[in-house]
Amino acid sequence: MSLILETLAGFFSIQVVFALLVGVAVGIIGGGLPGISPSMTIALLLPISLYLPTTVAIALMMGAYQGAMFGGSVSAILINTPGTASAAATTLDGYKMALNGQAGKALLMALYASCTGGIIGTVILLAMAKPLSAVTLKFGPPEYFGLMLLSLALIAGISGRSLLKGVISASIGLLFATVGMDPIYGSKRFTFGNINLGDGIQTLSIFIGLFALAEVLSQLSKGKTELYQKPNTLTVNDKLSFAEYWSQKYNMVISGVMGALIGVLPGIGGSTACFVAYAEAQRRSKYPEKFGTGIIDGVAAPEAANNAVCGGALVPMLTLGIPGDVVTAILVGALIAHGIKPGPLLFIDDIGSVYKVYIALMLSVVALLIIGRLGIPVFSKIVKLRKAVLLPLIFIICVVGTYSTRANVFDTMMMVGFGALGFILNKNGFPIPPMVIAFVIGSQLETSLRQSLLLSNNSPVIFFTRPLSCVLIIGAVVFAAFMVRRNRKMAMKEVVVINDAGEEEVL
Repeated sequence: MSLILETLAGFFSIQVVFALLVGVAVGIIGGGLPGISPSMTIALLLPISLYLPTTVAIALMMGAYQGAMFGGSVSAILINTPGTASAAATTLDGYKMALNGQAGKALLMALYASCTGGIIGTVILLAMAKPLSAVTLKFGPPEYFGLMLLSLALIAGISGRSLLKGVISASIGLLFATVGMDPIYGSKRFTFGNINLGDGIQTLSIFIGLFALAEVLSQLSKGKTELYQKPNTLTVNDKLSFAEYWSQKYNMVISGVMGALIGVLPGIGGSTACFVAYAEAQRRSKYPEKFGTGIIDGVAAPEAANNAVCGGALVPMLTLGIPGDVVTAILVGALIAHGIKPGPLLFIDDIGSVYKVYIALMLSVVALLIIGRLGIPVFSKIVKLRKAVLLPLIFIICVVGTYSTRANVFDTMMMVGFGALGFILNKNGFPIPPMVIAFVIGSQLETSLRQSLLLSNNSPVIFFTRPLSCVLIIGAVVFAAFMVRRNRKMAMKEVVVINDAGEEEVL
């Protein structure tokens, strides 16, 4: 106990507090700019951290980690452009709230949910690091396949009124996920001789194209009059009350726990966790039909899961020395540079350094709350710009964001292509989220399936002889059946009427 208090005392200095605040601020900016991912943000701070004392360096990196995870939601809510892959689910309701004149409320809900999720992730890291690391070691290809199949079953819940269109959209996403190098044999597939497709389609090109550019094209198609019309946000309550925040307590806790547990599994990623949390929140909701129309439930769930992933991802990194993603791989390098070697012996030989990471992660949540609360009034003013000014800015951000990742014009061209595809799909009533989810998990789904079959000499029995894999597959089937049944009930309640403008409306 004395060691914990001594370590905590080391954080109450001007240098450490300043490093936390700067790390969070830089993280929010990096996460909010498409193309500047959390991994790139932390990589840019890594050379600076090498010249800082250990405690200050850890505070800087943890602050940037938490800040970047929240920062992606800022651009997702304001301009329908997810700054990070993890913020893609936030666009579904966050951007609709911004269009409804509730940008400030959406940003506040995202901030508070991120802080809540960050605390949950840290608590899980504190209490369950060693047990969870043991569970992680039991995950092999069959278990990963079961988990990916369960994630794919979520498509049934977010396909809207037409399950068929949702399945078609998901199939397109799975098809795009197969482009590039074969994960088993290393041969090229569907590259059509183009070297730029050798490592597959860039995730950012798909996300920005389907969400941001498709929305730009949709707004442009509405005509010149609406482009120059001044946004009206005076009649809408744009404040988040404590009662509204408290109404999401169970949603945030459940989503935070799910995000942390999924974050523990190496290679899964925050985007999968956020879509899983979003679909689960919709499944539990008393009004699931409102998801996707602009409600705070749809912002609270993915954002709580988003930042909870931070704590979960540190579990295998600290206990096993296994980085679960690019961010934690960079953090491993930073810790080793300061003489801290993650792994099983860390908890025996250098428990003080473990406490430093725990405390820095917890205090970074406080710093995120402070910096985020100061910045939201400024961020929310973006939606007051006329579309004639805002849309060209969004397009420039889309181009710069996709180009900056690899300095490759081809990625920008792919983004434009996916923007056109997203515009066509939206116009014909095909939901975009199933396609995005299928693309995100498609590669891991295929890899784990083929690895499992190789282990069993092409026998599918292996999926049902391993208890965890069997439970996950059965859960996927049950979940999909439940969501299909619920969607049919929702469809039976809908009534189509013709409004005064001669357009169809669903009641």
